[in-house]
Amino acid sequence: MLFETCTIKGKRICNPIVDWLDRDIWDYIQSERIPVNLLYEWGFHRVGCIGCPMAAKNRWTEFRIFPSYKRAYLRAFGMMMTSIQEQGITTRWKDAEDVFAWWMEDKNTEGQISLSDLELWRAENEKWE
Repeated sequence: MLFETCTIKGKRICNPIVDWLDRDIWDYIQSERIPVNLLYEWGFHRVGCIGCPMAAKNRWTEFRIFPSYKRAYLRAFGMMMTSIQEQGITTRWKDAEDVFAWWMEDKNTEGQISLSDLELWRAENEKWE
């Protein structure tokens, strides 16, 4: 849809390339000689935050190519765990590696709720409202 209305801001928005195919976008980029992020040449289909959950399993590739980012995530998760422990809060995670495995969706935390569980819970609890 070329034009749409943003109900939140009460404005009309023009999305000139919203209906373009990937091929159309790349043809335009090449015809106009628009520089692009080199990661596209490396085979990436999305370019944004390294480790972003929206990248799904490509995160493993990102962290393999850019190991310093994995170390940064581990350091941040470690600081988070330290802060949590200093406050006397218990978690199901043991350490930064444990949080990282959960973040990468390799290891669900015991008792972790999933979206399907949440929908089921809501359906069950709406009966009592």
